[in-house]
Order: sequence, then structure tokens, then C-alpha cells
Amino acid sequence: MFSTKPSGRKSPSKKKTSKEDKKMTLQNRITVKINGCLSDVREGRSKGKSLDSPEVCEPLRELANEIGFIMSQELKLSEKFELGDKLCTDVLKEETLVDDMIDFCLQNINKLSPISSEEEVTWTFFMNGTIFSSDLSRKLSKSKLLEYGKDILEATHDSYMYVNGKSTIHGSILELIAATTHNMCTFCDVTSDVRAAGYLPVYLKYLESDIVKHDLLVRVPILAAASDIMNEHDASMAGSRDDVEYMICGIGEAIRCVSGQYDGWFAFELAKIIGNLAIFDSNKKLLVEYGVLEPLIKLAKQSEEIEQITATKVLAHLAFDDDNKKTFVSDTQTDVVTTLFDLARSSRYPDVRESAKGVLWTLSEQLHSSTKYADLVQELFGKKTKGHVMISYSREQRPLLLRIKQAITEAGFSVWMDIEQMRENVYDRMAEAIQEASVVLISMSYSYQRSEYCRREAAYASSLKRARIPLLVDPGYTAEGWLALMTAGDYHYDFVRKPFETKIVELIKELERRCVKSQGDTTDGIIKQEVSPQQSSQAVSSHGVPSYNVPSAHGQIHSSPPPTHTEESAQSKKHSKRWKKFSKLNQEEFMVWLEKQNLPRDIFESYRAKDIVFFAQMKEESPDNYYKHVMHFHFSRRIITIDT
Repeated sequence: MFSTKPSGRKSPSKKKTSKEDKKMTLQNRITVKINGCLSDVREGRSKGKSLDSPEVCEPLRELANEIGFIMSQELKLSEKFELGDKLCTDVLKEETLVDDMIDFCLQNINKLSPISSEEEVTWTFFMNGTIFSSDLSRKLSKSKLLEYGKDILEATHDSYMYVNGKSTIHGSILELIAATTHNMCTFCDVTSDVRAAGYLPVYLKYLESDIVKHDLLVRVPILAAASDIMNEHDASMAGSRDDVEYMICGIGEAIRCVSGQYDGWFAFELAKIIGNLAIFDSNKKLLVEYGVLEPLIKLAKQSEEIEQITATKVLAHLAFDDDNKKTFVSDTQTDVVTTLFDLARSSRYPDVRESAKGVLWTLSEQLHSSTKYADLVQELFGKKTKGHVMISYSREQRPLLLRIKQAITEAGFSVWMDIEQMRENVYDRMAEAIQEASVVLISMSYSYQRSEYCRREAAYASSLKRARIPLLVDPGYTAEGWLALMTAGDYHYDFVRKPFETKIVELIKELERRCVKSQGDTTDGIIKQEVSPQQSSQAVSSHGVPSYNVPSAHGQIHSSPPPTHTEESAQSKKHSKRWKKFSKLNQEEFMVWLEKQNLPRDIFESYRAKDIVFFAQMKEESPDNYYKHVMHFHFSRRIITIDT
């Protein structure tokens, strides 16, 4: 039966099959060619020929070139890497071939004379093989070859030169070694080994030489190798405008080229070099001014995972600059933010989605203030969850936080706040409060940062992935250390430099986007919790204690069966009043209470009424910690027993 389609047109299925056939034919041709070269190497070695003999060196040269040839083929990046890794694995399995190649190079380790063309063949294989094979990179990194390569570059620096526009043998080995270390750091994370071998000062020395300074095609590969192992002290050496513009051009050309390369560089590879430079604060703004956003967004829109993830990671580095944040949000030509939202919502790759979300979190302050992106932020991050609002704070800022708590409560939200600041042995209570929270307000201050207790509280909330809203509540405080790292990229509600009335309205609007308002009673910091049959039947107060076990005005603990939901609110109010009344006893009244309870004054005279409340609460909710505390006083103050 003939096709009813017009002649000259193929059906989609045949076209797809033809494309697959072409790919398979290409892969088979490369495989056959490399296996043939490997067979010739094997045959020469079986006859006792050395690596520098024509019988072994020539097929080895062809083998190295064919492996590099894979990268220029019309295959997807993932297909290139898969094929290259498979073929390099075959070479690594070839008895002691790679070990012998390393030893062949190391024969020159003591005299460091100019390398031969045969040794250059070996380095060519290392350069091309490390693009594909992590096993090869790790093998080289653990051998003496790294140190030897660095010594070669040091020894030949003064004789490095170009003759009639072409590199001498010294120039050639520089490019081979630099490319090898760059590939090892890019495609297999052995950066620490390369750095430890001492390459950075050598590369920087070459970058400062007049010949390299004036030759862009030589300078960029060395800059790439140096950027892999640079630290912040070396940021000032991190490339000129010409270097960056070459990379910008290269990304665009590589994307357009069917082979995916420009001058031997992949688009994502050039982007990674920009990312290496963007790590340093001194470079972030300059790179954006040079125009890196447009090619990065083009790269982010490509189909391969390595292209998308590289682009988003570079954007993440650049986003940690205040001026760049404004540029990201206001730039309509490159449309950075829209691209990030698209990736965060619809990329096929989970790591890319998370990376894009991370950049958007960094931009959250600017996005919240943007009418264009406010709805997108709400769509991506604004899912409402059930649970109370927890206020995590240090006691120095308590008055301000109480105002914030009152306003949030009046807006209809359940609020958990440890009003009495019971700092010792209350981790179980705090853990429960965080677990039940929908949002945690982090009250950023100097004392909060210095408090180990607050740090654990914030860290636990972060580990549970609770929504976090930082509040600036300490005049003159600038976040640093762990607190700065934890809240980096979050929008901070400034209650110090901005009017309280303005910021509280903004905060409540944010809470309305994030969590469901309470349907229960909230009174004076006591929160009615909804308790499922599988959960504990105890209600939890804003102090984290069971609301039906508190001292009366006379200090007796009233234990009763867990209240029903209809009784719960009334009991919470009643017990809260008793607790407050007892806590307000002055020292003389407290001494009278001690006598009525037949408690020894010589032991308890240094305590206050609220300390007894503390012990009672600790005993009820955390018996193990309570008795540890008692034993501590038993040994330190000769207390036999404390019967609360």
C-alpha cells in the first residue's frame, strides 16, 4: 500500500528512525575507530615495543585525537559524555596501559628537560580523556603526574614563546597541561588535589607575562585553569573585559553551532568559568556590567541538564549583589526573572528546579516589591499551610516582639511565643512548637545570634523546612555568621528603621499568603491546639507547657484527666491566671508560702516564685531532664530532694 502523503515527504516515524540510525552509525564508527587504535597499541606492546616507539606512539596519538573528536560530533551533550566515558573505560581496562603512560611521563621528573613529541601524545590523551572519565581524573590526581606537570610549567616559563604566530613545544605543553587540570576540575571534582599540587601561583605567573597578556586565545585557557582553583585573595586577577567578552561571544556561538563548541569550548564550560569569577564579590557587579546575563539566559533555555544547571548556578552567584538584584528584576531585555520562574516550575530536571528557586529566594525582597512579579512569587512560594505562627526571639527584644505578637493575634493567627523565656531543659517543648508551626518568625539581633539556644531553635526549624520570615528588631545589628548564612536571600521585615504600623501590615499580608488563620481561641498568649486522636491530648500554651498542669496560688500541682475541647479554653484561662498570680508573689510572700509547704528556707531562699513554676513545668513535660536538674542541685548544693 502506498502512502497517502504527498511524495517527497517522510512520515514522522521514518524521520525519527533515520535520525536514530544516523546517530547509531556515527557512534559505531567512532567506537570501531578507537577500538582499532587500541588494538594496534595492544599489538605493539605485546611485541615489547615501548610507548615512544612508532608502533605504539602513532596508534596512541590517533586514539587520543579520536577521543577528542567525539566532542565535535553532532550528538547531544549527554550522548557525547556517555560515549566518551564508555570508550575511556575500555582504555582504562587495557591492562597497565594508563599506568605505563603516567610512568613514561615521570621518567623526566628529575631533569625536567623539554618534553618530547611522544610525551606530548600522552598528555593529549590525558587532556581529552579527562573530559569524559572521572576515573581517569582521579587516577591522575592521586599520582605524581600533577606535581610533575606543575614542575614542567615552572621550569619552562622563561622559555615559553611563540614563533611566527605558532606556539613552540613549550607553548604546546602549557596548553595541554592547563586544559588537563581544567578538565579534571570541571568534569570531576578533584579541585583540592590540583590546588594542593601548587598550580595557582604558576598559572598566575603566566597570566602576568607579556606574551600571554597579549594573546587572548592562550590567556583564556590559563585563566580558566586558574579560576578553578582561585581563592578570594586572587579575585583581582580574575580576568579582563576582553576575556569576559570572549566568553560571552563563545557561549552564543557554541549554542548556535551544531557541534555545540566554539574554539573547542562548550557553552556551559565558558559559563562555568564566568561562574568561577562570579564567586568573588569584587567581580559580581562588573560581570553583569560586561553583559553576561543575556548569554546565561540563552544557556538556561537550552534542553540539556548541564546547560540549565550551570546557568542557574552562575546566576545564583551573581544574585548576591544588591545592584545585580535590581538589575535582574528590572531587566526586560533578557527577562531573567521570568526565565527563572519557568525553570523553577517546569524544568524536567529536579536539581535545576531547586537551583532556580534558590535564585528567586535570593531575589525575594525585590520580587515582593514588584507589581510585575508579585503574583508569580505567590504562585510559586505562597501555598498556605495549617499551624501556628512561632516567634523565635531573644529576651532583649521582648517588648517589641510582644507588640508584634499582639498584632498578629488580633489579625486572627494562632501565635506561639515563649513569653517566660524558660531557657533550660525545654528542648522537647521547643521541638513540639516548631513541629506544629506553619511559619517561624526569626527575630534577628546580636543576642539572638550569640545564643546557642536560639541557634538550635532556628536550625531545627530550617531542618524541618518550616517557612521562615526574618524580622530586624535590633538597632545597629547587621547579620553575620550562621544567622546571615541561614537568612541569606530572605526578605527581612525591618521593625527598627521603618514605622511599626507599616511593617506590621506588610508582615500580616505575608502571613496571609503563607498560612491559614486560626479557627480556635487565642487569649493572652495561650493557644488552643487542635489535637487529633493519634496525638497527645494535652493542650499546649504559648509557653509550650501542658495548660492543665500548673501550680495554684498555693503552689500545689493540680493534675486532672486531659480536658475535652469544650473545656480546654476555659481551663487555659483559669490556669493562666493562677500561674500569673503565683509568679507575682514577692520574696516575703514567697517565704510565707515555703513555710506553709514545709519546705526548708535555707535551700529555697535564693529562689523566686517563678522558679518554682519552672520546676513544676519541667517535671510535668520532661521528667528525665527534670530529675537530671535536681541531681545537679543535689550535688552542688547538697539538696536531698525537691518535691514540687
